[in-house]
Amino acid sequence: MTRCDPAGTGHHPEASGPKEGVEIAWKHDTTDWFLGTSPPIRQANTIYAVGNGLLALDSKTGVQQFGRRGPYQSSPARVRTSMYNTDTLAVTAPSGVFGLNTGGGFSIPVLNESLGVERWAKNGPLPPSIGFFGPADSISPVAARGTIYTPLPGTNSVVALDPNNGEILWRRTHHKDDAVSTEFNRPAVKDGVVFVTNWPYQVTAYHADTGEQHWQRELDEQMLHPPVATEDGVVVPSRSKVYLLDASDGTVLWKRTLDGNAVESTPAVANKTIFVADERESLHALDLTTGKPLWTTPFNGPTAPVVADGIVYAVRSAFSLVAIDATSGEKRFEYQPSQVPLSSPIVGDGVLYAANRNRIIALEEAK
Repeated sequence: MTRCDPAGTGHHPEASGPKEGVEIAWKHDTTDWFLGTSPPIRQANTIYAVGNGLLALDSKTGVQQFGRRGPYQSSPARVRTSMYNTDTLAVTAPSGVFGLNTGGGFSIPVLNESLGVERWAKNGPLPPSIGFFGPADSISPVAARGTIYTPLPGTNSVVALDPNNGEILWRRTHHKDDAVSTEFNRPAVKDGVVFVTNWPYQVTAYHADTGEQHWQRELDEQMLHPPVATEDGVVVPSRSKVYLLDASDGTVLWKRTLDGNAVESTPAVANKTIFVADERESLHALDLTTGKPLWTTPFNGPTAPVVADGIVYAVRSAFSLVAIDATSGEKRFEYQPSQVPLSSPIVGDGVLYAANRNRIIALEEAK
């Protein structure tokens, strides 16, 4: 799934990617309906990318396995099922949450239609709202312990869903008296607990099986970003700070001010180090245990870095991929694609995969 694991670390401990420079291994120019801005995922030899539909490609060659149009927007999360021979991909859109068939269903050429790709849909009670800047971003769901955890679009609720049929196993609502005012982030799941951050101020921990509230804390900043669950505590970034909370009760263990103005970024955590952008001029590495700064490197714009084999891969403002040494903060290389936006990459077998507007690209070590 996006961010590599249910905890949201963005760290793939068993993968490695290019280290000195990249070139295109293959590119797939997509169908006219595809517009990919969300990171793809990889299952075995298949890349799944979402953007106005679901696209499946061979990870070795980029050859299309299938493409199915639909309202789907977020990165998918793969979860096993007990009712089907294939897994379910959970995705969201402004209109709701959808369970898709990893096998793609089957097509009817004569009718130019496809059947069986969408297993279920859990629509929000309200139509998707279109604001001044367009529809709200679709939050990627999380798959853990055979369950899907996600905000339910069009509501102030977080839900746990059955991957077989989309049945709501539990639902918890914030600000019940307000009309769809809560802005959620991607949850983090670890050790049977679901950690959720939302506007304004709140961090909440729920028992993953029952949805019972374990604890809730209000921090001193309204705008909070996606949490990361670790062995040392829960990392919670905000507009200008980073917090580490005790996972057992939400107590603030430390707080580090970055003097930033982050409104879109997501941190990564690997080998006891937090990698986080301030969206002004720097990417920071902080010691997970103490919050002590380890290094700072020039970096502007929002990003959601991923880490593999000692390299931090971070896309600046969706237009430029930068590789940074995780220990020293030294820039290893930078790649600017011919199209924008460029999604955050995923890493596997020495290759980076990313959605790049109307195409999917695979990047390998430059020869």
